[in-house]
Amino acid sequence: IFFSDIVGFTDISAKQPPAQVMEMLDRLYGKFDRLTKKHNLFKVETIGDAYMAVGNLHMPQGDHAVRVAMFAMDAIQAAKSTPVSEQKPDLGTIQIRVGFHTGPVVASVVGTTNPRYCLFGDTVNTASRMESTSEANCIHLSDKAADAMNSVKHSITILYRGYNDIKGKGEMHTFWIQGYHGESNIASVGGESSKRTLTSAFMEIPSFQRLRSRATWQGDSNKSPRSLDTFAVESNTSRATSD
Repeated sequence: IFFSDIVGFTDISAKQPPAQVMEMLDRLYGKFDRLTKKHNLFKVETIGDAYMAVGNLHMPQGDHAVRVAMFAMDAIQAAKSTPVSEQKPDLGTIQIRVGFHTGPVVASVVGTTNPRYCLFGDTVNTASRMESTSEANCIHLSDKAADAMNSVKHSITILYRGYNDIKGKGEMHTFWIQGYHGESNIASVGGESSKRTLTSAFMEIPSFQRLRSRATWQGDSNKSPRSLDTFAVESNTSRATSD
């Protein structure tokens, strides 16, 4: 499940009349709608400045997590090419934050007035938290989403963000997509900025234990623990054998 929202949307809304805010969202989400068709994903809904889409729902898609990741990368580029206001170019272009998570949901229409097709389940909440704890122009994903990506062959590099306190979910191992990443809080994972300590911590992540052969260290272990030195999962290999 993919979620995005617009960085600074409250300020943007304060600087423009409602009609121009609506027009901005229409321009942006028209692009997103076309991208869902490109990646064969299902658009669920927009809620204010939030956009929600999902894979593996309207048809079986074994590579659904990779599709969502690729959609997310395209969505960020589409946003960065979309002016906040065509009348006020000084406002710049749109920036979004993105998050996604993989898990079970139920899809249904509830109620009788203005019915809408919705998704229900804790997976939706977790995906939303991945988005809200992301950063501008970054793609933040859970360990389950990263594991789902690495169950199929692809060429996207996944960077380990750290062991983070996610509101309403507790502490979670989370990840970035390389090229769309923020700071990595690796100090909270191993406690020391050393390859040996962090490798040990990384390998304790349950959903990644079967991917040990693909775990590689990136960066200089002598740098600060707050630097972006982290793990990458070599993802351009065939599926690992399941436990």
